[in-house]
Amino acid sequence: MARDRAGVYRKSKGARQMNHSDIKTALRTRLAATPSAPPIVWGENAPGVYDTDALQYVTPAPPYWLAYFTHTPPERFGLSKSSQIVIRLFVAVFVQEGTFEDEADEQAQRIIDQFPIDLILSAGSGQIQVSDMADPQAGSMDGAYFRTNVSIRCRAIFQRTP
Repeated sequence: MARDRAGVYRKSKGARQMNHSDIKTALRTRLAATPSAPPIVWGENAPGVYDTDALQYVTPAPPYWLAYFTHTPPERFGLSKSSQIVIRLFVAVFVQEGTFEDEADEQAQRIIDQFPIDLILSAGSGQIQVSDMADPQAGSMDGAYFRTNVSIRCRAIFQRTP
């Protein structure tokens, strides 16, 4: 009996289940493919972008984007084996003081165009779907830079293993 169960739950059977690394990779790849994207700093407490010449992380000069995401715990769809995770990707657009809303709004619009509603991305054995139109927020000064935030709501859909 134990041998039969081992065969059912063996990891080598079928496709690998989607994980958070797959979600991050799919969102990062899509955001990095934005036309004329400046350097992107990943993570809310990120040390910056890696400078190969200096061999360390540095905060880039504006314009740059600070991107991170949050998610909910997996939820089941009724009695099926399908589950979903609600994801919110946040991208803060930092631009030089003095350019203000023009450049920040133009960059925010490029991000919004890169994540149209109902866009489906592959992530491991699951999919990520943009479920709502991206939400640009009003910009403001953040230290010496002007900052505009863009929020993108997605959901990851995947099959649970028994």
